[in-house]
Amino acid sequence: MKKTVLIGFVAMFALTLSLGAYAAVFGQAEMVHFWIAFPAGNVTEPITLRGAGPPVSMAPIVIDLDQRGVLKNMLNPSIEAFSTHWIYNLGKKPVRVQLELANTTFPVQWEVSANLPYDEETHTFTELLYPGQSIKNLGIDWYFRIPAYYMDEQIIYQGGLKIIDADTKQVLTFIPIIIGHGQEIVGGVADCCS
Repeated sequence: MKKTVLIGFVAMFALTLSLGAYAAVFGQAEMVHFWIAFPAGNVTEPITLRGAGPPVSMAPIVIDLDQRGVLKNMLNPSIEAFSTHWIYNLGKKPVRVQLELANTTFPVQWEVSANLPYDEETHTFTELLYPGQSIKNLGIDWYFRIPAYYMDEQIIYQGGLKIIDADTKQVLTFIPIIIGHGQEIVGGVADCCS
């Protein structure tokens, strides 16, 4: 009985270590998930917004390609993917939410699903999102398809995601996104309106 328990313990320990090592390598091959809330202005550093709804933490998104894992580099080195399931209105008025990626110079594929009507042409949720509410059953994925000739650049993408009031065209939140190589990209946060 003791031998069976010992073998079981060693097997589970080895499995746990293997899965941890696998997650450390493969985890860098997955999408970057983040939360969105508005109004927040230009998000140049980590912030937590509080308002009509739950607190939401946001920060600029910086992807250092030199830190990607072996599997990421083997399986899909030219695709960077971002995803959100959370857009909260923490303001005081209802808003028709429009999304826009700034400074894109190569193809970005959008995949959007939600329980709120969405216009694929304008990237706009056509019904109002009320204060304290979020878009239910939201799933937005952005696939940045980086051409091979960009891959050796120090900064491959420097732009970000604008959350816009579709009726007034006011930028409510801007989350900078930087994709590049090395520590130098950390200080290169983009401004929403430049």
